[in-house]
Amino acid sequence: MSPSTVSRALNDHPRISVETKRRVKEAAKELGYFAFGSARTLKTKRSMTVGVIVSDIRNPFFLDFLDGVERTLFPRRYKMLLATSNEDVEKEATYIKWLLEHDVDGIIVSPTCDKDGKTNINLLRKIKKTGIPVVLYDRVFEGFENEFDSVTIDNAGAILSAMKYLYTLGHKRIGIILASSNLYTIKKRYQGYLEACELFRLDCRNEDTLVLKSPLSEEMDAEIEDFIRKASFTALITTNHTITKKVYKSVKKLGMKIPNDLSVIGFDDVEENLFFDPPVTVIRQPVFQIGKTTAMLLLGRLDGEDLKPHRVVLNAELVKRKSAVPIE
Repeated sequence: MSPSTVSRALNDHPRISVETKRRVKEAAKELGYFAFGSARTLKTKRSMTVGVIVSDIRNPFFLDFLDGVERTLFPRRYKMLLATSNEDVEKEATYIKWLLEHDVDGIIVSPTCDKDGKTNINLLRKIKKTGIPVVLYDRVFEGFENEFDSVTIDNAGAILSAMKYLYTLGHKRIGIILASSNLYTIKKRYQGYLEACELFRLDCRNEDTLVLKSPLSEEMDAEIEDFIRKASFTALITTNHTITKKVYKSVKKLGMKIPNDLSVIGFDDVEENLFFDPPVTVIRQPVFQIGKTTAMLLLGRLDGEDLKPHRVVLNAELVKRKSAVPIE
C-alpha cells in the first residue's frame, strides 16, 4: 500500500474500506507502530491537545467537570494537558505560558483573581488575538462577561432559590459563609443572598453576625466555629463543599445538632453529602454539563466558528434532604 493509504487507514478516513483499515491496523500493532505527535503537528498544524487549568485539583467539582471535558474531547481525538493554579494569579500565568510552549490548540480556564483584583485577562486577550481559542468556565471576568466564550451557572439565582426555601420553612434570620469573596462566583452568590433579603424583607443589616467572609485556610475552622457559636441565625448557607464539611465539624464540636439547632444548605453535591448526619440539602451544579458544554464551545472554535462570543448560563438545582427543616 502507498503511505497515503496507510495514513488514511490509521486515521479512519471514510474513503478507506473496512478491510483495508483492519489489515493496516493489525500490521501497525504487530510492528509496534505509534503516531509521532510532533511530525503530525508539522503536517496538520495542530497538536490535537487542549490545555485545561483548574483552580484547585482537590475540589470534587473539578473531577466531574474534567469528566465532561474528556468525554467530549476524546471522540475527536483531542488530549488534555492539565494544570492547577491553586488560586494564584502568577502561577496561572506561568501555566498558561507553559501550555502555549506545548503548542496547545486551545485553552480552557477558570480564571482566578487575587485580593487586589489582579487577573490574567490581558494575557488571555493576547492569546485570543493570535487565533488560539480561550473558553472560560465556572467564572468570567467581572465587567467583561461577553468578551470570551464562557460557561457558568446562575449563581445569584441558585442562592436566591435556597433562601426562598428556607423562608418557606419559616426562617427569618439566615446566615451565609463566603469563601474568597473577591472571586466572581462568590460575589454573585452574595448578590443572590442580598437580593433575597430584600425580596423577602429579611433583616440583613447586622452583617457581622449573618455573613462570614473568609478565605479557605487553616484559620477558617476556628472562624467558622466562632461564627456559629455567636450565631443569631437559625439557618446557614455555605458556598462550597469544603465549607459545608467545616460547618458540620464545627456544629458537632460545639455540641449542637443539625437541623435541630441549625438548618444548613450546602453548595455542590458530591456523594459524601449522602453520608453526613443528616444528609445535606444542597445546591447542585450541573458540573458534568458545564465540562461538556465548555469543551463543545472550544471544539466549535477549532472547527472555524467565527461568531461573537457565546455566553452559556446553566441553572442549578436545589436538592432537598434532611439538613434543613421548618423552624419551631
